[in-house]
Amino acid sequence: MTTTTRPNEGTLLVALSGKLDATTSAAFEKQIQLDGIQSLVLNFNGCDYISSLGLRLILAAHQKMSAKKGAMSLIHVSPEVYSIFETTGLSKVIAIKRKMREISIEGLQFISAGVGGECYRLDQDTVVKLYHEGVDASVAEQEKQSTQAAFLMGIPTAISYDVVSCGNRTGIVFEMLNAEIFSTVIKNDYALLDQHAKTLSDVAKTLHSAKGDPAILTNLKTRFRDYIPQMGEFLPPEDVALLMRNLESVPDSETCVHFDLHSSNIMIQDGKPTLIDMGDFSIGSYLFDIGIVYTLYGVEELALTFKATKIPNEKGPEIWKSFEKHYFADKPDHERAFFHNNRYFLASLRVIYVSLVLPYYREDCLKMLKDILMPRIRSAHSGDRSPAK
Repeated sequence: MTTTTRPNEGTLLVALSGKLDATTSAAFEKQIQLDGIQSLVLNFNGCDYISSLGLRLILAAHQKMSAKKGAMSLIHVSPEVYSIFETTGLSKVIAIKRKMREISIEGLQFISAGVGGECYRLDQDTVVKLYHEGVDASVAEQEKQSTQAAFLMGIPTAISYDVVSCGNRTGIVFEMLNAEIFSTVIKNDYALLDQHAKTLSDVAKTLHSAKGDPAILTNLKTRFRDYIPQMGEFLPPEDVALLMRNLESVPDSETCVHFDLHSSNIMIQDGKPTLIDMGDFSIGSYLFDIGIVYTLYGVEELALTFKATKIPNEKGPEIWKSFEKHYFADKPDHERAFFHNNRYFLASLRVIYVSLVLPYYREDCLKMLKDILMPRIRSAHSGDRSPAK
């Protein structure tokens, strides 16, 4: 066992390699000098084994840090060592980040690309969704947890296995046997466009029929109460205030919401649709998802259909009209009217979100918001209720 320590302004970073057992524990214990330390980080990247004595030393360090109201975390923990922490229960009391498996996409079959990342087939049984460079690794971990929550709720979603790294990018591995991206299915047979739109509508209805647990899933309306004020850096105060008023008019709900619902986030597996890309799986009004579908297919001026799905932009309005017909077929007229009156505001939400979390797309998103969506939101607010396109 070798250790390297690096104290830095109240933080102690200890890098371990080899085994942490009875032979090496004394040397390790000498490295854990916590006077004046408020944050202890143990890097397990090179450590492949930990004994019961090593576990007791880790627990003792955790207790000392807790007593002084400090923080302690373990990073880059291998699956083998993590399983020991999990078996003993330490994973429940100490913040532990597992070491990600490194993969290469060289020679892999490309499946699809979207705003947030790309999908590749890893092997016959699994696919990997790789986020673009610059997206924080925590996004992939959050997607894995959201996917697992959705699966346990009975929502048709792919089983998530692992968070992986590929150079400076992170991704998530899904089981996908004999699966094909729904957008590809659509492109292969435009004659069945109405049927495809109904499939998209059916997926949305299945998702929106489930009630989410607010203790597990974040509330979209609450999140946007934070996101919209941040747009004050780019929009005048009166526009921010208008967006906030529109947000508060959206009905409260604990409905499950995907918040990136479109044909490239659905796989067709053995003839059945399965949701992927669950990183924004939340609770809120179903209108948040309908707004996404309208944004990508229904607002022609945004020309986002091809960017998000690789389906030609001219097919977007046809998909939207069929989707709207099927989705609202069994809903009260006043709900459809509410959507129509607020459609541009609901379309703006994903644009706002992407502009904040994906800086690479910020300039384009702000242009869409300022030049296309905000003028229509203002017009709707002033009483101009133009029919939806």
